[in-house]
Amino acid sequence: MKNENNKVLISTAFISLPIKEATTSSNHCLFHHLIFMLYMFVLMLIDSISSTLASHLWNPVATRLRYLIEMEENIGKLDNTVKDLEVRKNEIQIRLKNSEGKQETCNPEVTEWLEKVAAMEIEVHDIKNVQKKRKQSFNYWSKYEIGMQAAKKLKEAEMLHEKGAFKQVSYEIPSYFMQEVPTVPSTKGTDCNLREVLQYLKDEKVGIIGIWGMGGIGKTTLLRKINNHFLGVIKENYEFDLVIYVVASTASGIEQLQADIAERIGLFLKPGSSFEIRASFLLSFLRGKKFLLLLDDLWGYLDLSEAGIPYPNGLNKQKVVLATRSESVCGHMGAHKTVFMECLDQEKAWQLFKEKATEEVINSDVRIGRLAKEVAKECGGLPLALATIGRAMSTKRTWHEWTLALSYLKKSRIHEIPNMGNASYIYTRLKLSYDYLQDKQIKECFLCCSLWPEDYSIWKAELIDCWMGMGLIEYDTIEEAYNKGHSIIEYLKNACLLETGYLEDSEVRVHDIIRDMALWISSGCSDQSMNWIVQAGVGIHNIANRDIKKWRSARMISLMCNYISELPQAINCPNLQYLSLQQNFRLKVIPPSLFVSLLSVTYLDLSWVPIEILPEEIGTLVELQYLKLKQTHIKILPLAIGQLTKLKCLHLNYMDFLEKIPYGVFSNLSMLQVLNLYGSRYAGCEEELHSRNHMDHDEFRIEELSCLSRELKALGITVKKVSTLKKLLDIHGIHMRLLGLYKLNGEASLTLTIPESVLVLNIMDCSELKEFSIINKPQRYHDHLVRLEFLTFWDLPRLEKISMGHLQNLRFLNVGKANQLMDLSCILKLVYLEQLDVSCCNKMKQLVHIKNNINMEVRDEMPIQGFQRLRILQLNSLPSLENFCNCRLEFPSLEYFDVFACPKLKKLPLWHEMVKLKCIRGEKMWWDNLKWDNQSISLSLFPFFKASETRLASFRPELDTDVISSPKAFFTKRQPHLRSSVRYTTYLKSIFEDEELISP
Repeated sequence: MKNENNKVLISTAFISLPIKEATTSSNHCLFHHLIFMLYMFVLMLIDSISSTLASHLWNPVATRLRYLIEMEENIGKLDNTVKDLEVRKNEIQIRLKNSEGKQETCNPEVTEWLEKVAAMEIEVHDIKNVQKKRKQSFNYWSKYEIGMQAAKKLKEAEMLHEKGAFKQVSYEIPSYFMQEVPTVPSTKGTDCNLREVLQYLKDEKVGIIGIWGMGGIGKTTLLRKINNHFLGVIKENYEFDLVIYVVASTASGIEQLQADIAERIGLFLKPGSSFEIRASFLLSFLRGKKFLLLLDDLWGYLDLSEAGIPYPNGLNKQKVVLATRSESVCGHMGAHKTVFMECLDQEKAWQLFKEKATEEVINSDVRIGRLAKEVAKECGGLPLALATIGRAMSTKRTWHEWTLALSYLKKSRIHEIPNMGNASYIYTRLKLSYDYLQDKQIKECFLCCSLWPEDYSIWKAELIDCWMGMGLIEYDTIEEAYNKGHSIIEYLKNACLLETGYLEDSEVRVHDIIRDMALWISSGCSDQSMNWIVQAGVGIHNIANRDIKKWRSARMISLMCNYISELPQAINCPNLQYLSLQQNFRLKVIPPSLFVSLLSVTYLDLSWVPIEILPEEIGTLVELQYLKLKQTHIKILPLAIGQLTKLKCLHLNYMDFLEKIPYGVFSNLSMLQVLNLYGSRYAGCEEELHSRNHMDHDEFRIEELSCLSRELKALGITVKKVSTLKKLLDIHGIHMRLLGLYKLNGEASLTLTIPESVLVLNIMDCSELKEFSIINKPQRYHDHLVRLEFLTFWDLPRLEKISMGHLQNLRFLNVGKANQLMDLSCILKLVYLEQLDVSCCNKMKQLVHIKNNINMEVRDEMPIQGFQRLRILQLNSLPSLENFCNCRLEFPSLEYFDVFACPKLKKLPLWHEMVKLKCIRGEKMWWDNLKWDNQSISLSLFPFFKASETRLASFRPELDTDVISSPKAFFTKRQPHLRSSVRYTTYLKSIFEDEELISP
């Protein structure tokens, strides 16, 4: 009102002035008119500003007043609207329930609407609860706040109710349903796996197929290709109604798995329902369908029925294909068929790497081309590594960058290569296998495998010894320790963290990239920690001072398989627990002061190091629990060894130069659990006491071992006298594991009752022995059979007869240089024999002679069931051998057959049914002169024949020639596994002739 009055006053005053002026001069009329128009514009502007200002000041106040005044009314309206929503929701759910029986799925818009209604109900319930609580302490602000919430929710509820008028709440699921999933271009390595899986899918007997392999091998890619294979495929080819690809990792949980399956097939699962209700719904839906379920990234057992998946039935075309890193998961899931995905061979790996690194870059420089092949080789055929590193190298256009990358790869330091992008992602992916290992102990066992050189084939027994020495295996008996160790090895193999070595039965190795990952973990996952220093097999000649400074914080140092000729006087590593120098063949001297600087060491390995003196300062290593001096040239064992009172394992085996063990050394080692003197030439303990003053006798005596019998769990020893053997057997509680009988002079006949604990028995160089018998029958019903697995007879020139009972655990038999031995018929009793090696038996005409009255014709037709498990048969330098047996024999398990220097052997004991045969080796001339009863046998066996040199017969036949082609390659890949006649001290001359072992 005030504004209106102001406007009138202003206009009256304003008009009166120009009227007076108008009477005086008509020329000013136009000017006055303009002034009047300007005045009206200003007046309208003032009016507009005033109105807007008033609106901005008044409207918010009015709105807030309405929140207060209309609160109760709005809450009532909101409550009624929510009830209407609930009625509509119930109506829709009834319609959905009816659609279930028609095998229809929920409209996605309906699913979204139901979720919003459920959320609305919760929010309105919360508003009403707040209102009830605040009635006790009423104030205008709380009433305003509740009123505002109620008004806003009322609008939302009304809009939601309006949108809920659906004409169609569900629709029919297509009879053939699948969705494409993204994948990478096909590689030749996965194509054969794809064909194998598709073949199994056609087999009515197969319901569950397990695909397993190490991380990054391509399991996910294969599973996705299986899924996409059915795009556009005519249903009748496989008859599946549904093809469902889901990720089943344990992190997602069973509820998420159910939700993913439902989403893949467009099936509605009520939000918030329990997994049991969901399982029931899924089960009722899938039971009548022919489906293929692809489960990716499975880490453990999944109860299919609990998830609502009908148990796969090949006849009903209900099948499951799962992908996992563990073979054990395939077993737990009851897989009818398994597909193991191996790394790519060298050619396919090179093609994949070339594709990712681009041929343009690789061909840009001849030097890059050569380096690229080396880089690809370092990836070990692992597709993940080949692809990731290949892509990273695609921008490296100078050979300097490629050289640097290769050097880092060889040092197991991918993550340190400059500008490599996400190369460490390889380790992160692979580390999942490590993370899922069942406990810290097994994780430590795995990490210890990286202490050996890259691509090294580790003896299982040596690996288990390492774990025992590191305190990673707890045991009451040595058998329990090795059983636990072998179980851990199999567990790690099932988890694809270990692989079979060159010798399947006795060796394992770690894939190069897996080893790199293990070293990455042990170094703190790229935080540059120096706790583990592993420079095994990298060609080190000397240890630089700068390296020693970096090692201050080291806990583990492995320098095995190098060319170190000199050690530093001291290594300042106060936390060092593990030190391995094994197989440094140039190292002749250990500085005494070195031991003084290693006071915390608990594990010391000097095996295969040709040192002649072990310093007395060894006694300062008071924490030492494991000491390995195998194959050293030490002549006198230091008396200070007796000061190592915490020592649990002492390995002195195969010490050809050992002359003296001081009296009292062993008896002071009260905690000693393993003592190994097997194969050593030491014989001081067997000298006759009457030949000198008894009081002056300062040599180790067999009787000393009685002091250790309480703790000693395994003894390995070689003796020269039967009397010494009797003393050993008389010591109560001694557990002999390895037993050697060497130069038993004056013994023409020997009958030996083997202790139950003996695993290895070696009879060597007994020039007068004619008959040897092994008695192994239990004396009482509850007695155990002997554990004997390895038996060797070597250099027994007068031996005529070997007798043995049913040695049910014997797996390896080696007989050599027994010139009077006519046959080995006793081996027919060895039903579990796996390897037979016979050589240098000049009079042997027939390996096995069957004495019976069976007609010869019948004898040829009825095979003798004596070699059901024989895998390896080696015959070498048997000049009189004419026949294998006078009866037909079967070798259903034979894999390798070697024949060298057996000129009279014209017929092979082999037949068509050699399903496991892998290789026959021998001289080409011998093979060409063989006689065959049936030419078809010759044709069937010829593909397995490999002409070979006689000198290679000293090795196990599984070893490829590239492994043993040079000393450098051999000793950085595995330790020798030779005939008993070949010892370390004569190894170089016997095997490598003029080649220098230590040449770099």
